[in-house]
Amino acid sequence: MDSELVLAHQPCADCGSSDALSIYSDGHTYCFSCEQVREGEEVDISEAQSANNSTDLYPVSYSAFGKRGITEETAKFWSYGRTPRDGRMVHVAQYLDDNRKVVAQKLRLPDKTFPWKNRKAFKGLYGQWLWPKSGREIVITEGEIDALTVSQARNLKWPVVSLPDGAGSAVKAIKESLDWLQKYDKIILFFDNDEAGREAVDKVKRLLPAGKCYIAFTPEGYKDPNDLLKAGKSHLIQKCLWDAKLYRPDGIVSGNDVIERLTNRVKRVSYPYPEFMERLNWMTAGGARLSELVVWTSGTGMGKTTVIKALQHHFFKTTNFNQALIHLEEPLEDTGDDLIAYHIGRRFTVEADGEDFRDTAEYLEAAKELFAAKDTEGNFRFQLYDAFGSLEDDSLYDIIRYLAVAQGCKFIWLDHLSILVSEEAGEDERKRIDSIMHKLKALTIELDIHIELISHLRKPTGNGKPFEEGGVPSLDDLRGSGGIKQLSNAVFALSRNQQAENGLVRNTSTITVLKSRKTGRTGTADFITFSDETGRIEKGVDPASLDDFDQSEAPTVSDY
Repeated sequence: MDSELVLAHQPCADCGSSDALSIYSDGHTYCFSCEQVREGEEVDISEAQSANNSTDLYPVSYSAFGKRGITEETAKFWSYGRTPRDGRMVHVAQYLDDNRKVVAQKLRLPDKTFPWKNRKAFKGLYGQWLWPKSGREIVITEGEIDALTVSQARNLKWPVVSLPDGAGSAVKAIKESLDWLQKYDKIILFFDNDEAGREAVDKVKRLLPAGKCYIAFTPEGYKDPNDLLKAGKSHLIQKCLWDAKLYRPDGIVSGNDVIERLTNRVKRVSYPYPEFMERLNWMTAGGARLSELVVWTSGTGMGKTTVIKALQHHFFKTTNFNQALIHLEEPLEDTGDDLIAYHIGRRFTVEADGEDFRDTAEYLEAAKELFAAKDTEGNFRFQLYDAFGSLEDDSLYDIIRYLAVAQGCKFIWLDHLSILVSEEAGEDERKRIDSIMHKLKALTIELDIHIELISHLRKPTGNGKPFEEGGVPSLDDLRGSGGIKQLSNAVFALSRNQQAENGLVRNTSTITVLKSRKTGRTGTADFITFSDETGRIEKGVDPASLDDFDQSEAPTVSDY
């Protein structure tokens, strides 16, 4: 320690400074102005040794930090100086307790390492001892030099403190000083404008009292406040603090931001469902819209998939949108056959009158009209996902994102939700469905797409009418999770009495709106029937009005 004592200050012959040259006990000199180091003969320091009662700490001398733009006055005010180490002078930040006694020191070495002396003796924020225990405003910077910079730009009059160990110490240091900080009305986080600084802000802002935390960053091109000072733009430091934004939890919008959002919002266009769903269009304020998630449900064999395919064909004919068809319960070929049959308006399964219709020119022509159709960007208007059986839900989101972004699909059809959920022991079906619904809904907003999916019902309980006998489901009958009814924009149910003696009754389905977030309208919408001749859905009548007619041999609609 003997060789590190400062014995005197005198003029510098190299730069002409009047008092920046320090003479040390080992004889070497260092100029704090031009930073020139010169060797010399050792000096007798017996008196200096006896006068120095802090041999456990580094000796410190104060002067301006020219390269940093920091004045000697600022350095002294902050107890930030220099000390010799390994033949050169290095920065030293002194940490004081509330009695203004130095209890710890932190060096700043040329290799950008920061060794401490007595680190455990200090808790809290650098500079905390300088300011009152309450006040109007305080600024927290990421490092000591930045604290000096901001303080100097504000004439050493406004409270500023610094994290002791950079961004990595943010949470710990803020917690240690939280009782002290929260007595200030306004707390401004002024961390470095880089990834580490922004991550530290995200961690710290939730620790501070609500309504008191403000966030400031330097302009692009400047990492921290000292960069502004070195560039001669110290006036921008104050502007950064004036422009600091009040932290609000994500999603909260108020004041002029609300008005701006309202006046600049995207006008949502409604795309009507087919004419045989006329009342459904009224109950949903015009039909389907982008950014919405719609659920169809019913008991087993009610014709959900048939109705979905009718809608796919309808939107192919009435919009320019590309569509993605994800039917997990059937091979791709069955999906293609059903859409071609609907397009032609002629039913066929495997053979008709001994001839396989798939071998005809009419079939091929219809296939080309549907599946070779392209949008103006050259993307096919129908994108079919080829996966019979289960699909990992994480893969599903990637697939939907690809279809929406790369292939321009705006309507996504998913048949059905339940097959996505593994039945393996130990899996929580409710949580899985809840997660899937959250992520699907998020995708509709992120990608501005419309998703319609099929969800199954749980087995009915109690003495209510079975779904297969015309019982109308409720939202609580949806299988697996409250997330289905909570996160969907609309829920539609199909019901039909499959056991009715009257054939037309057996063949007539009722569409019931269980939820319409847009309008709040619920209840019976439309009655639809399946044409055995054309294989298409047509407008029907209330089954209650058909009881007087004997149509026991009429065909029934079911999933193909």
